[in-house]
Amino acid sequence: MKKKIYFSFAILLILALPTTIVEIYLRYIGLGDPIVYDSNYVYGYAPKSNQEKKRINDSIVSINDVGLRSLDNWSNSKNNKKIVFFGDSVTYGGSYIDDTETFAHIACSNFKNINIVCGNAGVNSYGIHNIVYRSKYDKRIGEIYIKVFIIVPDDFYRGLQNSQTAHFYLNEKKFFLSGIAEALNFLSVKYDINKFIGKSDDTKIKTNQFDLINESINLLTSEFISLENQNQKFLAFYIHPRKNSSIDEYIFNELKSKHKIIDLKKILKENMYFDSIHLNKLGHKNVASIINYELKNIIKNN
Repeated sequence: MKKKIYFSFAILLILALPTTIVEIYLRYIGLGDPIVYDSNYVYGYAPKSNQEKKRINDSIVSINDVGLRSLDNWSNSKNNKKIVFFGDSVTYGGSYIDDTETFAHIACSNFKNINIVCGNAGVNSYGIHNIVYRSKYDKRIGEIYIKVFIIVPDDFYRGLQNSQTAHFYLNEKKFFLSGIAEALNFLSVKYDINKFIGKSDDTKIKTNQFDLINESINLLTSEFISLENQNQKFLAFYIHPRKNSSIDEYIFNELKSKHKIIDLKKILKENMYFDSIHLNKLGHKNVASIINYELKNIIKNN
């Protein structure tokens, strides 16, 4: 009997010890308490309001009372003019960048003394449709003084991404071993068994990619024209990937032929990228300086 007890205890210890070590490590690197999202019929999904999470490298990610990444709650800024940044994960900044290190925050850091606050509506995996529809239909944000659109080439062939995209949490459940749960959630989405069975794609016809790109370009430029007709102040910036491709050049050339868009290519060097498209701290700082300059030009004339 004692042997069975000792054996069971040994097995439990063998299982529990590595599990505990893995959980401690995952918590240490910033997993276990992710940003959670609400689904939406029109713009797909957006962060739930009122969150503050410590993530990778102790970076703080704060979501305010209207679902924007911002240190300023709209309810405390009723008399302030609002500047809102729209984009994808490049604009959002990622969980490895602190709130105060994103270009959306840095570009606005000296505007509070003139009663202007800023919010970041960039969201991971957004496409042009998500960006445009969030700008048009997220009524929580309210009246916007200046809209700032940050566009990257990937946005143009994603289509409208819904709440099932990627590994986003749509609930606030507190999972046991939450670090491991988040890692498993990521892996289960990335390596979904459906991708190797029923959803293993052997489609040979790929010709519609440029149709989607062109439709996305038309949607974005039509929105710009609509904003002009409404006398809505806005800016549009384009961030090229670290290594340019023919698709990137096609998208940018088509865009600039239809509407004014500010090219950030010249100020972004290879050492300013975190990966192929996302920016590191230096990249965010450099982009912020250009955005700040352009915003000041609008503000001083209005």
